[in-house]
Parts: sequence; structure tokens; C-alpha cells
Amino acid sequence: MRIAAIIFLLVSFLCSAYCAGDGVGTLCVMPISDVPPTIFAPGGAYNPATLTLKLDKKQLIRWPHKGGLKIDGLEPGGRHLIVVISDGKPIQSVRFRFGQFQTPNLCLVFDSYSLVQLDAVSPASRCGCK
Repeated sequence: MRIAAIIFLLVSFLCSAYCAGDGVGTLCVMPISDVPPTIFAPGGAYNPATLTLKLDKKQLIRWPHKGGLKIDGLEPGGRHLIVVISDGKPIQSVRFRFGQFQTPNLCLVFDSYSLVQLDAVSPASRCGCK
């Protein structure tokens, strides 16, 4: 009985280590149009030419206009902060954990009406990262 319990614990430990994969989270940033929006939510006006994001304490990243931008190597167990900035002013911030989602691969979408949205990346994702 003890041997079976030890084997079960050993198998469980090895499976959890194996199933964790490479232990990194990925954020794909969906591109936006370079044309300023004509319709937007109150407080949601932004300039596509100056739209940037800051992820955690990293440097500012220009929001892509053509093709998705893949940001990888993120700690899947930690809390992350995204700040969206336009014309040098923060317009929205979002905190998240990869554990809130069922995958360590997320898509970050920004539009003029609902602003920032985070969603799991699926094979049919519209996010645009490869």
C-alpha cells in the first residue's frame, strides 16, 4: 500500500512538472488601424499614431498597425499590469494573471469602444501572432 502511494505521488509530481510546459506566458497584441476612430466610448478617444502600451515595468511598446506583436517570456504565475498610453497620457490600465484564463497564451485587443480586452488565443484567433 505504501509503495502504491509513493508511486502515485511520484507520478503526480512528474506529471505536474511535465504538464507545466516551458513555464512562460505569451501575450499577442492585435494590430489596430492607423486611422483615428470616428466613434469611441466616453474617455476612449486616442491617437493611433502615439498609442503605446507598457507591460509591467518594461519599456513602452508602440501598438502595432500591421501584424500582431508577440510578447513572450512572461511569468505565468505572477500579476501583470498593462497600461495603454496615447499622446503621453495613460487612458486605461488592466491587471491580470494568466491563471484567470485556461491558457498561458493571451490576445490583447484594443478598440475605440470597449478599449482593452484580454482573451485566450485559440487556433482561429483573430489576434494575428504566429
